[in-house]
Amino acid sequence: MAKNQQSFEIDRRDFIKLVFGTASAVAFSGASTTWPTEALPRPIAEPAKLALDDYNYLVDPYFDYNPQLPTYREFLSLENLSNSELKDALKDDTWRFEHHLKDPDNWSVHEIQGWLEESIDFDDMSPWNAAQYTEYGNGIRLYDALPYEDVRDLNLTLMEGEVPGSNFCGVRYDGDFEEDFDNLNRGLAGRGINLIIDGGNG
Repeated sequence: MAKNQQSFEIDRRDFIKLVFGTASAVAFSGASTTWPTEALPRPIAEPAKLALDDYNYLVDPYFDYNPQLPTYREFLSLENLSNSELKDALKDDTWRFEHHLKDPDNWSVHEIQGWLEESIDFDDMSPWNAAQYTEYGNGIRLYDALPYEDVRDLNLTLMEGEVPGSNFCGVRYDGDFEEDFDNLNRGLAGRGINLIIDGGNG
């Protein structure tokens, strides 16, 4: 027990490592009868938290509404490339930075060095990618990490563009709130997922 209770160095921002790589103290104490025995040897950590918003979408209740967005260089995975490699990697993406070019058909890497270090605009990301930097990001990460059978049984649905033209992306709880919501947290615990979802405004 002492080994599990020792300081576990984990970046709390790394949501997936926390929920799938740790166990709650309640589970370890035996107070939870649903927690799978094979997940008990994990390091102990406080459960991660998500909540439901007014429309039953999973949101991070502690989200920082001034997220640090990656630079274009980071987002497009262009680190440590030579100029020739960089230009080749961007040959189909000139639409992203053509406003910085004198001649889009004959441009140099020097012209876009400043642009590469700028933080990416939300409009330059797909709805799914942009949502990773919003309060809906951890809900999407959870959904993506679960097998289809689990998200179905947990009544979780990934919504991409609720209406035509919408760029919204998030995960919605579609179960009956009055009858099924308690089963959601039990279902998470039964799968060894160290996460509690607060019904909040449901």
